[in-house]
Amino acid sequence: MKLATKILAVLGVAAVVASNPLLAGDGKTFKDKVIVEETSKWWGASLSTGWDSLYMFRGVNVLRNDMSYGSGIYWTNLDFTWNITENDFLTVGTWVAFGTQKTDYKELDVFTSYTHTFGDFSLSVGYIFYYVWSSPLYSHELNVSGAYEFDLGFMTITPSLTYFFNVGPATEEQGIAPEASSYLLARIDGSIAIYKDVISLDPWVSFGTNFRYNANEDGHFFNGANDLQVGIGVPIKINDVISLYGYGAYSYQWYDLVGTRPSTFWGGASVIFSF
Repeated sequence: MKLATKILAVLGVAAVVASNPLLAGDGKTFKDKVIVEETSKWWGASLSTGWDSLYMFRGVNVLRNDMSYGSGIYWTNLDFTWNITENDFLTVGTWVAFGTQKTDYKELDVFTSYTHTFGDFSLSVGYIFYYVWSSPLYSHELNVSGAYEFDLGFMTITPSLTYFFNVGPATEEQGIAPEASSYLLARIDGSIAIYKDVISLDPWVSFGTNFRYNANEDGHFFNGANDLQVGIGVPIKINDVISLYGYGAYSYQWYDLVGTRPSTFWGGASVIFSF
């Protein structure tokens, strides 16, 4: 019986209202990944810190500028999970990021989520507050997510579907994205054990659909297919507390998303402390 489900979300902000793109990225690539851990404790906590070569978020290269391919980010995430019952979990946390080349960029995200499990199926609802110091810009976002884990013996496969809804404020009132815009993420995560429970290969593929959340280069907030991503991560368990994680990823986008090339490669690394 799985007694704890933790959603590790290095949640950030997404894309963009002007020629100077704002906010967050899929250095979150593992941000939206559901990680199931077995534990008998009534609580759990994790502290993670890492670097991503680009700030990719919902298909957008957030910190791209005319002079370079884009700035990376350094980030730190802290979250706490309360195991309310055997199948119910409440997580609260915060995520802070700084641009590595674009050093004036600073972002703070505060998030909470509630998860209920039905066997191998998990259903979550959540809230995220995004704040960008340097602009300043901010946003309130709601999300709902479902995921199901299939155990194939030699590997696990976890398809998931997550819907993000931007409550506001409007972009004219320092909002990050248009009020009542949204984004739908369909994703499949895999995990293949390489050496016991110490090293594994974790490939993923995702497809994003935009509903007036992202804009293209002419400033039009559109509806339709947004981006396709593939990637692979390598988690390495050092001991019961410390783990390392590295990944490489590729994204393709169709709609000339602001500040973003049609094809983009990036990667990153992090260290995670779990308690």
